[in-house]
Amino acid sequence: MATHTMWVREHNRIERKLHEINRHWNGERLYQEARRIVIAEWQHSVYNEWLPTVLGRDVMRAYGLQTADAGYWNG
Repeated sequence: MATHTMWVREHNRIERKLHEINRHWNGERLYQEARRIVIAEWQHSVYNEWLPTVLGRDVMRAYGLQTADAGYWNG
């Protein structure tokens, strides 16, 4: 539950910052954009911190789970 609360608070923090920058965005747009950013943060944590610890770098390499150093993954 603590992790869920942390991500909800992060979403709300980002939504407030986006609202400061984009006053013309409606609530739905703010929600969706903040959601995308939080999902990206979560994925970054999973693929760069959690999976390497749980699976090991060799397994991640074997299954193509490592992150790219630059650019975008299109596999």
